[in-house]
Amino acid sequence: MDINIGIEDKGMELTPLIANRTHDALRLGCLVGISEVDGSQGRIVKVTLTDSENDGEKEKLILCTILSDIIVENLQIRFMVKLLKQDYYFLSEKEQCDILVKALKRLWYGTQGQKDEIAYCKREVKQRIKDAFAQNESETMMLEGFMRFRMKDYLEFWERELCRCVEDYIKKREYVEFVEILRLFVKIRIPRVRKVHLCVDGDGEYMLLDERLCMLKCRVNEKEADKDDALLSALVNIAPLSIIVHNRERFFDARIIETIKDVFGGRVEFTEDMI
Repeated sequence: MDINIGIEDKGMELTPLIANRTHDALRLGCLVGISEVDGSQGRIVKVTLTDSENDGEKEKLILCTILSDIIVENLQIRFMVKLLKQDYYFLSEKEQCDILVKALKRLWYGTQGQKDEIAYCKREVKQRIKDAFAQNESETMMLEGFMRFRMKDYLEFWERELCRCVEDYIKKREYVEFVEILRLFVKIRIPRVRKVHLCVDGDGEYMLLDERLCMLKCRVNEKEADKDDALLSALVNIAPLSIIVHNRERFFDARIIETIKDVFGGRVEFTEDMI
């Protein structure tokens, strides 16, 4: 089997990408020859597959496997790097790198760490390459062209995942900045009381009490969406030296406890004592 394989990306060379993936072919009795096409600067190569048993289908399947690996392991990364530089240029190179790693982890291992996600993607891409060979008798396949026309759904999915990772990163960065501001405010503020007891009453409302267990503030009973913000605002305003959190499992959203810990640090203690 002879076919020309090409890539458009000027920052890559195709020969080593294919050569590094020929060991399985040799193990299966198929020799893979690679020769660069003159004037292509390494971006177009002629690939020759010779099976020991002259099995044309096996030759085609081995080539599809090699190309699917290159697309998923190399061109996918280049595609996402291009999106980061094009659409998220306002992020530093380190931030872009961190986001890329997180996006690839999601795509390759899923949100729950399923290790077969990348294997499933490769199988799907391999089948599409096989279908393309069956439907097109062209002597040259450009891999990015194949991706644009045969993998549009994947490209859109990869872009959505990247966008989601960027949004998560920005939210976390803004959260860190927000917490740092509150920490500084609490640090310079004179405490209104030394100790605050924080608990949730039978109706699910927050209550703040002082050392003598007297109500510091009437129930924090804002609308559900504003309740946690109102609680954090009240605590920052009081700026106590110690916060005793009672029965943390009764809190509707545990994230508010984590935020209080992030802002007040070692001032926060937990107890199972009821009030």
